[in-house]
Amino acid sequence: MRILWISQNLPFPPKTGVLQRNYNLIREATRFADVDLVAILKKDILPDFDAAIAESELKKLCRSVQVVQLPTETSRLTFFWVLFKSLFTRAPFTSNWAESDELRAVIAKTLAGTQYDGVYFDTISLADYRKLANGTPIVLNHHNIESHLFERRIAYEGSALRRFYFNIEARKLLRFEAEVAGDFDTNFTCSELDATRLREICPSADTAVVANGVDVDYFRVANTKPERAHLIMVSGMNWFPNRDAVLYMVREIWPLLAAAIPEVKLTIVGASPPAEVTELAARDQRVVATGFVDDVRPYMDRAQVYLCPMRDGGGTRLKILDALSMAKPIVATTMALEGIHLTPERDVLVADTPQQFVAQVRRLVDDPALSARIAASARDFAEQNFSWPAIGRRMHDTFSRIGGGK
Repeated sequence: MRILWISQNLPFPPKTGVLQRNYNLIREATRFADVDLVAILKKDILPDFDAAIAESELKKLCRSVQVVQLPTETSRLTFFWVLFKSLFTRAPFTSNWAESDELRAVIAKTLAGTQYDGVYFDTISLADYRKLANGTPIVLNHHNIESHLFERRIAYEGSALRRFYFNIEARKLLRFEAEVAGDFDTNFTCSELDATRLREICPSADTAVVANGVDVDYFRVANTKPERAHLIMVSGMNWFPNRDAVLYMVREIWPLLAAAIPEVKLTIVGASPPAEVTELAARDQRVVATGFVDDVRPYMDRAQVYLCPMRDGGGTRLKILDALSMAKPIVATTMALEGIHLTPERDVLVADTPQQFVAQVRRLVDDPALSARIAASARDFAEQNFSWPAIGRRMHDTFSRIGGGK
């Protein structure tokens, strides 16, 4: 097969959730197809991001790689002008953000030069380019159902001005999803839950679950024994749902944990920690905020319990899959586990209030047998359900279905 893959970012290295999904799906696609990649350059996606290295590594996988920089990514003035202008356009900001004459020309020229079996659009932000495919089967990937994501965010947003803007954007996104999803031959979603949400918005939409996955060989069980009562959170905190989760932890959960379990320690790993997190780490020696790290595994190895107190977001959390693969007992909110189909008390412990987080962590700290049982079940679940090769096979089957069975 031949696939034109249009990506919202240059997906290397696979060090954050969106980069992990994009890189690994491309890697799996190249097992059954020649892939031509058109990628948008976003420089701030990782600290010390090197576009030249990313492009070089992706050329090892793809038949060709073309990189385009959007006007909104070139100039902060342009970005904020488009953000403001989007208040008065029918299209949502997420679509206006991706508007680019250069990107349109590159896609059109690439399509004119090769007969493709499918065109993959990485995000709904790129949906306005769908008509350039001229009859070639087209796929729209949904990392989240964006309108649902915005509606959730409004509930936890403290700024009245931002809530006003997000309300407008959520309504526009809902209409946009309803209008465009049915135009695609299929829509990839991260879970059946997201597929159901999308079909409720657009009943004519064809959906296929191509889940988030985990590299079960990279994220393996360590030989080192974890430290008792050592807790860990891992997430890039420049994304609102992750930022909200870590602030919820330090403001509401940590004070109760610290009082109930005096020996408890907390490591917070990830880029852009809020000031409240770094200030807590400065005054409480039990708390460490590492900032961005190139390899999370040594930090995960030392921790006994993985925490995910997310209250906002969509899709499925790759950070949960990484922790499952490393056999970490997880305490997480119901929302954080959406779309993964874990069995509470067997694969994971659930907590939806600060008091419940304390109780569940205490159970794991005080009962090594429970901790070991959940850890073993977590690893088995990851291996059986979320390895990237298994997800790649499902992706192949879907491309074959819409592209004529190649």
